[in-house]
Amino acid sequence: MEKKITVLIADDHTLLRQGLVKLLELHDTIDVVGQAVNGQQAVDLLREIQPDVVLMDINMPGLNGIEATRQLRKEYPNLPVLALTIHDDEEYVSEMIRAGASGYILKDSEPGSVVQAITRLAMGESYFPSYLMEKVMERFHLLVREQSEEQPLHRQTTEEMTKLTNREYEVLQCIVNGMGNKEIAQALYISEKTVKNHITNVFRKLNVFDRTQAAVYAVQHGIVKAGD
Repeated sequence: MEKKITVLIADDHTLLRQGLVKLLELHDTIDVVGQAVNGQQAVDLLREIQPDVVLMDINMPGLNGIEATRQLRKEYPNLPVLALTIHDDEEYVSEMIRAGASGYILKDSEPGSVVQAITRLAMGESYFPSYLMEKVMERFHLLVREQSEEQPLHRQTTEEMTKLTNREYEVLQCIVNGMGNKEIAQALYISEKTVKNHITNVFRKLNVFDRTQAAVYAVQHGIVKAGD
């Protein structure tokens, strides 16, 4: 039997939290192993149960989802956190990305999208609705442009570009565009295994730990642009 994806849900709204539990229990590939009503409880629970994926609400009493995500990622750098919220404003998305979230999904999303997001994060991928990812990357690019007007662009930009092969550059651009491994493989006419190998090389060369960090780093340093 295939190992189930273990999930911790952190949300202060009881009805929504319980609804998520019932939804995920319908899928035999996912197992909800813990529930938290705020960020601090999520941090405490995670140290005990160590799930594969954390669903994290942003607005919670006490320690909010952004700060909780920052703490969790500091202690567990490879832990995938899926932000769960009613907000689709790019400022919220940007803050969660900065905190270390690997995905972002709205509470009114289709049930299938929630399952897909959890599955992708458990596989080491990211999950951001394409329209949100585009807005966020444009926001990061604007910030970088404003900063570059005040001071010279990071000197490593050219060096980072020369580190990447042409194929790795193409894969990185696909990551910035929010594409999953299967989509990248189809777009570049290569196997998913080859895509994974290229992504591993990109992470190593850019000194990042996941796709979200790679995408943000690439836009911040002018290696690729959002929406290319």
